[in-house]
Amino acid sequence: MYIFDFVMHESVTLSLTGNATILSVNYFPPINLYEDSEIALLCLQTFNSFPNINENNNKFSIQVVDNENNNDPMVCFITLEEGCYEIEDIYQRVKKQIDAYNIKNLTELTDLKFDITVDPNDFRSKIKCNGILHFEIPYSIAPVFGFEKRVYEPYYETLRSEKAVNLNTINSIKVMCNIAQGSFSNHLQSHSIYEFFPKERTGSKLVDQDHNPIDNFAEALTIVLHIKRYGS
Repeated sequence: MYIFDFVMHESVTLSLTGNATILSVNYFPPINLYEDSEIALLCLQTFNSFPNINENNNKFSIQVVDNENNNDPMVCFITLEEGCYEIEDIYQRVKKQIDAYNIKNLTELTDLKFDITVDPNDFRSKIKCNGILHFEIPYSIAPVFGFEKRVYEPYYETLRSEKAVNLNTINSIKVMCNIAQGSFSNHLQSHSIYEFFPKERTGSKLVDQDHNPIDNFAEALTIVLHIKRYGS
């Protein structure tokens, strides 16, 4: 027969570590707390490596303009690996794939050319391309660039996006804890204990503003919680 001497705790600190954004732990014997205990986040440590490019927004294609060739159109398909990108990173990955396509398929006179920059004043992207941009394809990267999901014919001048670039797919990170009560998200009850925006580039869980779990690329994550009696 086991006899446990349960002690009520005025204050306790819990540290949870793992490689996912959903962390859970079981304590035995259980931690006994007062009914008026409250919980707060003391510390959250992880890398800011939340991907802004994934399988839902990582594709587009460029069709070669060849008025003298009546054969099937030549198309360069671009696919980016999942990751956390700035515009310059995207440009370098796209350029690498276009260079490989040019070497394999084209002559110097019909080489595809592509360049993308961001206007520092209104944050719209500017694209120079001598091919037909197909942003209407499934899982298009168009919203990331600030463009609509449609076809863009080549121009001698720069193409400007209709909207600002959208590299920050996450505008709010929430720390949720299922033993916490008393918070609300709009009109619905929530288990949120902290909310913040990642300012740097690159039982408890991290979710975005829509309460969807965040992919943190399996980086190490540590959360420290403090539970104490109200007023202590």
